Amino acid sequence: MGRAFEHMSALEKTLTRFDNASPLGHLNAAGRIRDIPDSLLAVVQAAARMHKLTQGAFDPTVLSLLETLERSSKPLQEGEKRELSELVGMNHVDISGSGIRFSRSGMKMSLDGIAKGYIADEGARMLQAAGVGNFLINAGGDIVARGSKAGVPWRVAVENPEKYHGKTAYPAVRDLNDQAMATSGIYENVLDEKGGLNHLVNPVTGRCATLPGASVVASTAMEADALATALCVMARPVSFMESLPQASCLLTLPEGRIRRSSRWTS
Repeated sequence: MGRAFEHMSALEKTLTRFDNASPLGHLNAAGRIRDIPDSLLAVVQAAARMHKLTQGAFDPTVLSLLETLERSSKPLQEGEKRELSELVGMNHVDISGSGIRFSRSGMKMSLDGIAKGYIADEGARMLQAAGVGNFLINAGGDIVARGSKAGVPWRVAVENPEKYHGKTAYPAVRDLNDQAMATSGIYENVLDEKGGLNHLVNPVTGRCATLPGASVVASTAMEADALATALCVMARPVSFMESLPQASCLLTLPEGRIRRSSRWTS
């Protein structure tokens, strides 16, 4: 367990956007990086695959948009959206060999919507390699469950997006059987006093997500993490999830309502 936590902590230092000295920080500052760590390359490659799978709904290059929102705490003006939209798009990211390069000056990348899932998966991989068969890792909402809890399936609850308004009843509780679950939502990272701005930005429109929350169950936490992020900005998230045979979702809507895909089981 100690080695797993050490490995996860080291990965966080590599993949964080909040430390200019991290490899990702170097990439964002210089616009290119060579001989990058295997972990950063693996996550960026996975992000590119998820970008393609979600038809652009998942896009880690929204960081320039997000940082502008974080600084101003105000909705973007139309001129700002047009200017910043030129810095968004995984098609402007060149991944070759062991290097990554942005084709447009000023581009930046955030792996917040996928890296934590990858880190949880890596912790699970190390535990399994050490012979641990039954465990649950909860990395702040990115969950990996393997085996059982003394013979009983692991039970995981979906958090209520209105918990800060006194509504703490769980919208759903379900078993995880050698699966992973991740939740994204607009309620944990609010950027303005009115609560209209949040950290989930639509890469196409530049607007913040309005869906309170999305939970995804998939085979890996990295996949679940990226999908949950993408669902929050999609026009038809449930229809999209029905096209993925190995994954399912539950959406938490305003006023305590929920929607779930057909493969979500309570």
